[in-house]
Amino acid sequence: CPQSHLERIRILKKIMSNELKLAIFDLGQVCFRTHQERCYLVWEDMAGIRPGSVSRDFLLDDQYEEYERGTMSGRSYAEYFCMLNELSLNFAEWREGWTAMFGELIEPTLDTIKQMRISGLTVVALSNTNATHVKYWKELYPELVDCFDHMYLSNEIGMRKPEPGAFEHVLVQHNTEPSQAIFFDDKLEYINAGKRVGIESILFDDDSVAALWWKRRPVANAAN
Repeated sequence: CPQSHLERIRILKKIMSNELKLAIFDLGQVCFRTHQERCYLVWEDMAGIRPGSVSRDFLLDDQYEEYERGTMSGRSYAEYFCMLNELSLNFAEWREGWTAMFGELIEPTLDTIKQMRISGLTVVALSNTNATHVKYWKELYPELVDCFDHMYLSNEIGMRKPEPGAFEHVLVQHNTEPSQAIFFDDKLEYINAGKRVGIESILFDDDSVAALWWKRRPVANAAN
């Protein structure tokens, strides 16, 4: 379509002028699969209650955002979560359920990240996460951790997507203009936030999105 053609021309201009410097990736559902239902099943089993008893309507409230910014501890958030959902669990039991969500790596994304880095791009992660999860998945996915030049995690930088400051922090750290970056995320809200900052942002709605973007990107003819 005409829009796709214009987009390819715009990306070609970036590459030909050596402007594309930085690729930014979300983690959950982009680099690895997450299955939140597993958390609830573990919690219900440990609490000795019927499966499906706890509401699956996960509340992204102020306390959760504090937890992701690193201003609330995992233990404090666990106590709050259990009180909210009337679960009788100690911290170790809650943590076992909370870390049960992690599934398989999304290999096409990891392969693309490796190819990008070989080509000379700096590749980083920008993820809304928490200290409990980070400790777990860093041990679970050592290959993933090694894929990136750097990881910007909300609980460490004190900012979350879709806050403009989270994106701006990453750009500043790599002396990169918004027009020199590409961003992949599975949440439309964060894609729109990246666009508002001026970053080319692509919705990750299929495992092959990043791989296809990289494969189909226009590349300047070196012979010319």
